[in-house]
Amino acid sequence: MSNSIPGVPAGVPVTVVQREAQPAEAKQENSQGEEKSAGQPDTDELARKLVEPVSRLLRAEFRQGRERIGRLHDRRR
Repeated sequence: MSNSIPGVPAGVPVTVVQREAQPAEAKQENSQGEEKSAGQPDTDELARKLVEPVSRLLRAEFRQGRERIGRLHDRRR
């Protein structure tokens, strides 16, 4: 049995698995339709949900930094 696979040293056992091929029609639908599956969350929606909590945490961190150095107010505003 002389199965030579590029990148695999001789003597290493290799199991080759043949996957079932999708029909050509199904491949075209996936590439052209690009419909989101129900389990995939929308990135924009997640970003909108995270903006407020993250900005609140950043403001608190900046406030603590100003308090730490002795400036209670941000003079740039």
